[in-house]
Amino acid sequence: MILETPFPYQQEGAQWLATKQQALLADEMGLGKSAQVVLASDIIAAVNILVVCPAALRVNWDREFKKFSNTPRDSTIILTGRDGHRDGLNIVSYDLLASNPKLLSGLKNRSWDVLVLDEAHYLKERSAKRTKACYGHNKHPGLADTAKHVWRLTGTPMPNNASELYTHLRSAGVVNKPYWDFVFEFCKGFQGDYGYKITGVQNVERLKALMAQIMLRRKKDDVMKDLPKITFSTVTVERSEVDVETYFYENYREIGVPKFLENMKDIDANLAASLKLLDRAEHSGHSDAATMLEGMAKSTSTLRLYIGLGKLKRCLDIIEEELESGAVNKIVIFAMHQQVIEETRVRLRRFGAVNLFGGTPQKKRDHYIDEFQNNPKCRVFIGQVQAAGVGITLTAAHEVAFIESDWVPANNSQAAMRCHRIGQKHRVRVRFFVCAGTVDEEVMRVVSHKTREITKIFD
Repeated sequence: MILETPFPYQQEGAQWLATKQQALLADEMGLGKSAQVVLASDIIAAVNILVVCPAALRVNWDREFKKFSNTPRDSTIILTGRDGHRDGLNIVSYDLLASNPKLLSGLKNRSWDVLVLDEAHYLKERSAKRTKACYGHNKHPGLADTAKHVWRLTGTPMPNNASELYTHLRSAGVVNKPYWDFVFEFCKGFQGDYGYKITGVQNVERLKALMAQIMLRRKKDDVMKDLPKITFSTVTVERSEVDVETYFYENYREIGVPKFLENMKDIDANLAASLKLLDRAEHSGHSDAATMLEGMAKSTSTLRLYIGLGKLKRCLDIIEEELESGAVNKIVIFAMHQQVIEETRVRLRRFGAVNLFGGTPQKKRDHYIDEFQNNPKCRVFIGQVQAAGVGITLTAAHEVAFIESDWVPANNSQAAMRCHRIGQKHRVRVRFFVCAGTVDEEVMRVVSHKTREITKIFD
């Protein structure tokens, strides 16, 4: 397997992590913090690694180690409290840790070379179960006490105020004072009817000095010389259950749900096998997998919708958290099916989401584009790839997410360029979301690679 090549600043970050027993890697979102963790783990020859992360990112962490590590390790994704853990890489969600004392106890009974706390702002509340699980409480040790290295990752170390830094600084041994002493030293506020209300920060230089003991933070502008104007990556998510009765009644009404699901599984497996054969042929110069996909797009439309709906929940878990935390200001989301687009709009409507597909009247189309470009409260634009992929400008965002992609790579390239065009002041990041354990992994590998190559030519 050919490993991905890290950027120079990622190699520097990995070297920095490797020197730290306690660290907070706070690079701005999109700079590849997970890749730096993998590289650093190899540098220190870590064997037993525990990654704690949001549930939606569990599978993706496994893929990140495969992409960037040249150290062979067994990997275990812990999905339920009944799943075991073993030597090598282990990945578990915050929610499972907080809800399963037996699992937590078993993990604390091991000695870890590295504990990775991804999206570490999840641990900002000192009374939360997941914070106690990771950092301990009173005289009860947490997972952090079992690890030689504790590496925290977040692009938003304090989503709301400086008090949210306390749990990290306390667990890292940088401060040992009580919580309220920390708050009164570093937070402005007043005593209200419902307790102390924090309104700002004070003693900033002192707080910066404390953070500097464990934190490395780079923004995109800091590493601009290393970054191309547009970058592409894949994010792998687990499949969730699909509401077959709502979306596929016409498909199963004569054959029944079990047979329909069996058919989906068979088509998925056959298509994946065909793509793998084509991949080998393509490397010999005898075939083109992208061309084959274009020809099969219509005949596999039901499977494509089934996969799109199956990965939607986990995709939106990630995007919603990014919008909530402020890590992402505005985002353009592309999909293929109207059902996926509408589900996305409903889930993200509190962020002012607008959507555009083939049947959107011209007047509404223009209004939605104008709202997204000019209204700060309209933070999400959802477009059908072909309908929203040409002739419009969406430079208010520099984050692009393909929940579903077109199987014609040129159409994806055109869609991504809605953000990467005249008027864009930032580097654009494009992510393709992939459904683990399905043909979607093979399809997205082909499509995202071709999309990247086409975009390079016309960039």
